[in-house]
Amino acid sequence: MESINRTAHFLLSSGQDSKCGYLAKSSNRRFSKMIVRCWVVYLLLHLTCKVSLQNSANNFDRVVGDSVTLPCIYENQQPSTDVFWRLNVSKRVLNIIDGKPSTEKQDEMFKNRTESFPSEYAKGNYSIELKDLKLTHAGNYTCFLQKSNEEKKMQLFVKEKPQKPTQKQRNSCLETESLKIMTLLTALLGLTMHLI
Repeated sequence: MESINRTAHFLLSSGQDSKCGYLAKSSNRRFSKMIVRCWVVYLLLHLTCKVSLQNSANNFDRVVGDSVTLPCIYENQQPSTDVFWRLNVSKRVLNIIDGKPSTEKQDEMFKNRTESFPSEYAKGNYSIELKDLKLTHAGNYTCFLQKSNEEKKMQLFVKEKPQKPTQKQRNSCLETESLKIMTLLTALLGLTMHLI
């Protein structure tokens, strides 16, 4: 095996146009291109995951019927601050006026579903809890602190409750996973054979 490697190295380094030298150069170029492609895919996946993790702090995923606490904490808040919670800018979720929650003119979809924590207001915590979520509760939420013109934004995603898979669906998933594993092993075997 070592003598074959030395011969291939000699043919590549001597620049001879023999058939064997050409094949070795061609094989090395293909292998180099494959390595570059693998690195590009790896970097794209890595960057995509980083962006996804950075944005996830302001995103909340829930299913229908769940509850969610949407955070709204201001470090430098002033006493008797008015705070306004809105969904998609226009729908009134909850107003906090002079340190008291107000449901006046609250959008119907939030009636009896919204709770705030008045004992936390003095600490600058104006978070709210939404209960018994519906699909219509999904969207962009804003917590606006009037005196300082500050706002906190977050996004809520609400999905249907997943149904329990049937035995047929479970078997199908197992078959799909087995096929993926076999494909991966075949590709690795092919790559190993190519390198030998």
